[in-house]
Amino acid sequence: MDAMFLSMEGGAWPQHTLGMMILDPSEIEGFGFETIKAHLESRLDYMPQFRRRIQQVPFQIDKPVWVDYPDFTIDAHMHRAACPSPGGPREFSDIVSHILSRTMERGQPLWQCWFVEGLEGGRVAFVTKTHHAMLDGVSGAGLADVLCDISANPKDRPTPPKEDEQPRRGKRELLLQGAATAVTNTPKLAKFLVQTVEGAATTINHLRSDDPPPRPLSAPRTIFNGIISPRREFAYTSLPMADVKLVKNYFGVTVNDVILSVVGGAVRSYLVDRDALPEQPVIATVPMNTRAAGDNALGNQVYASAASLATDVEDPVKRLSAIHNGMAAVKRLAEDMTAKEKVGFTDIAPPILLTLFMRAYQDAGLEQKLPLQTNLIVSNVPGPPVPLYLAGARVEHIFPVGPLNMGMGMNVTVFSYLDSIDVGVQGDPALVDDTWALIDAAAAELEKLVAATKE
Repeated sequence: MDAMFLSMEGGAWPQHTLGMMILDPSEIEGFGFETIKAHLESRLDYMPQFRRRIQQVPFQIDKPVWVDYPDFTIDAHMHRAACPSPGGPREFSDIVSHILSRTMERGQPLWQCWFVEGLEGGRVAFVTKTHHAMLDGVSGAGLADVLCDISANPKDRPTPPKEDEQPRRGKRELLLQGAATAVTNTPKLAKFLVQTVEGAATTINHLRSDDPPPRPLSAPRTIFNGIISPRREFAYTSLPMADVKLVKNYFGVTVNDVILSVVGGAVRSYLVDRDALPEQPVIATVPMNTRAAGDNALGNQVYASAASLATDVEDPVKRLSAIHNGMAAVKRLAEDMTAKEKVGFTDIAPPILLTLFMRAYQDAGLEQKLPLQTNLIVSNVPGPPVPLYLAGARVEHIFPVGPLNMGMGMNVTVFSYLDSIDVGVQGDPALVDDTWALIDAAAAELEKLVAATKE
């Protein structure tokens, strides 16, 4: 999957994620860019992957490898910016939108950081940008464990584990590796074909159940589905965790059900306002964590499930119930589909094939022609319930930003931290004309659900 994100990336389709921390530095004298830079440099030994870059196998006949970058310097990755007055969410989001719109140089380690000054109330922001090939939502949360502390003045950290060196590989060695991979891929191909048939049979069995998950390729086409442009716009907000838990407990559902219902209601409101609501429910890709407990290693370990947002249901409480029942079916299918070790497409196909396929797909404009599996991505990542500190400054909020997918102009990523649900919406302005409208609608939807608990 890590290699797939590299192959998928194009000029109009960058595959990086962002993490935004809003910091209160008022208790730290002289806190500034150099403070953050020194702190990050002191933690790099705990993140050896951040000193590595990718090395492509010649002719892309095999997956690329991570190698140490001998010319690494933190100055190439640390940047600073000033937020225009008055430093509110709109001004800050413009900076984030600009960061999102630019791809990263493949010849460098695939991450960057920004220190943003001038936020309202004397706040500053620390923005990390990492390629999706390096981490998913859970490992991104694990990254915060390395960068942050649970007190403003932490005790000495444990000695970082010693990592094996990953020197640059010779072209001949990589070609031989690619040839060996091609040989060993033959039995993998047979296993891939068998599991594809088994997966289809499993899916059909679940579709025949009394409460089935969404049918494959059943997502309706919406105004935010189409050809992706290079531009990005970002909006964010924080929802009260207490309100989410009140709704969760009152109606006997999960936190994720409440989040999906709030997003579903916001999407419905957005489409209704534009006279563009489809009769069929909007379908979301909902990444499900497949890691073992305590595993925060970098890389991607997720199962991409498809879940209905019940946008065809007007009443918020009935929508929540429909999503709760629907997610039970989705989870049953996901458990059966991930019960066995899987062989991925990139395990049997050289990256050059996937790259050429993606380019041909985009050049032919198939994003707006073929049936859709899902309409958008909605990712919910649990974060720490305790306060965190970055270089001594208290972390007030952590806003996540996930990438757009092919043909999908919207991504909603949610991160729970302390007493807040921090929500980030990334949109392509060519397909989503107002990301802030979605943010406002999400807050309104949660208020409706809270009001329903008091009727």
